[in-house]
Amino acid sequence: MKIATVLGIIVGLTTLAAGCGGSSGYSSNGSGGGSQTCSGGTPAALTVLNYLGWCSVSVAGGAPSGSASITECVADGSVALAATALTGFELGSAPWHDTAGDHGSGDPGTVTGTGQSAKSSTTVSASGAAACAWVCCPFTNGTGCPTTDQCQTQTMGY
Repeated sequence: MKIATVLGIIVGLTTLAAGCGGSSGYSSNGSGGGSQTCSGGTPAALTVLNYLGWCSVSVAGGAPSGSASITECVADGSVALAATALTGFELGSAPWHDTAGDHGSGDPGTVTGTGQSAKSSTTVSASGAAACAWVCCPFTNGTGCPTTDQCQTQTMGY
């Protein structure tokens, strides 16, 4: 195994551990599942899967989180998402999936800034009881992200 791969795994696991049970203000159940009950003005449980916690993700303008799974009750409609790569990773050319701008091969979002401070913003459409989107910030050599739809590989409860 290459040193960069091992280092990336260590950084990813450390980031994942740091994000577990934190006080990010999100209702993150850590399972990627739609176990959260939402109602009233925020009826949709939006789950954003942050592949191995390699990005810092903000949902609906909330505080950024490095958690691997973030579930937030949101209103039906367009929900803003933003991501920056954590140290040891990069945004990549199309980090977002299952978003409004993903037409099959990922969504680059709207990128502002450069290098480690680059930020990608996009939206996802939430409606009904549950919605899912996912993001992956690859290693700095561009590798490491899965090609399978992470929302479909998780038990989303819908």
